Amino acid sequence: MKNSLISYPILFILFVSLCSWGEKAHQKINSSCVEYFPGKIHFLQEWAPFLGDHASDADQRKKTDHNEFVKHFIDMDIYDDFVKAHKIAENFDTACTQYGKEKVMKNGTLPWVTDSTYEALVHNFKTGSWEQAELTAADLGHYVADGYMPLHITANYNGQLSGQKGIHSRYESNMINQYIDSIRFKHAQIHRVKKIKNYIFNYLYANYSYVAILLQADSTAFEMAGKQYNDVYYQKLWAKTNVFTNKLLEESSKTLSRFIYTAWLEAGKPKMPEVKK
Repeated sequence: MKNSLISYPILFILFVSLCSWGEKAHQKINSSCVEYFPGKIHFLQEWAPFLGDHASDADQRKKTDHNEFVKHFIDMDIYDDFVKAHKIAENFDTACTQYGKEKVMKNGTLPWVTDSTYEALVHNFKTGSWEQAELTAADLGHYVADGYMPLHITANYNGQLSGQKGIHSRYESNMINQYIDSIRFKHAQIHRVKKIKNYIFNYLYANYSYVAILLQADSTAFEMAGKQYNDVYYQKLWAKTNVFTNKLLEESSKTLSRFIYTAWLEAGKPKMPEVKK
């Protein structure tokens, strides 16, 4: 009992300190997704402010719901299958059977939660639950964005395994917040996603490649700043990471747009009821 009482304050600190991308980035990712909507769902562009305002609801839930924390990450490199073949069992039940449910839950459920949240959005559209659909889409955007944050898909999530403790907040919050106005998304057309779960795992596998690059950028910036985390450090870190960081945030927004569009199509292209004035 004593150990459990001690663990919750520690977990609370983790909840607060390891939030992905920071609120500003999540807001930008969510609100910008409407810019990629095809003409068929142009009526959903009005969701932009709401999606932005509720982009970090999932992070806020960590403070009161102890089941929420594991939904925001997956330590891909904890699995031997990933280390050997860059791939893991993608079906949740299969993964639990193959690796053990305790191990799966301990090391994060991000891809499966992203998939189930997408399915919830399809259900919201089918049942005409438009207000809930907005909330679900906002959560979906958060989980998608977490999958595009390299430190949310590695066991070395805070540099604690490589002598770079604190990199999580330095990169995703401190640096991003400082340079958020420099991040620009390019216009692009999006299309329906054929296999959602496969798509989710594929971008997780791809985004893992940025883990080593980010860790190296942090080390180099630290050395160039006289081994201090000062203004020079953040300038150098941004200089070395801005291209792929911009790409990751932009792709997050595009992916959210693809998922919302695909969910709407899968639900049978429902029409939003007119608001009576």
